Amino acid sequence: MAIVIIGELPGGNAQFDQEMMRQIGVSPTSPPDGALARFAGPIEGGWRVISVWESQDAWEKFRRERMEPAFKQAGRDMPTYQVGELETFFTAPQSR
Repeated sequence: MAIVIIGELPGGNAQFDQEMMRQIGVSPTSPPDGALARFAGPIEGGWRVISVWESQDAWEKFRRERMEPAFKQAGRDMPTYQVGELETFFTAPQSR
């Protein structure tokens, strides 16, 4: 079942997000296995990332193997997370 992850990083910003994506090896053309969508932007006092994953297992593997080491290397605490199951997930068809 697809899940949504809502992560918030106090003190985070676009520059830090882009650096973490580079370190983790994630880009719009090279998403991690199991990732379906990613949205990121500023919130009061920090940065929020909302992502959709094929499964809890795919998310946990990405978090454990790629995110945690990168945040540790950067000397930053991991974001706080909310995890929820999704009943429905779809994207708009690509225009031709």
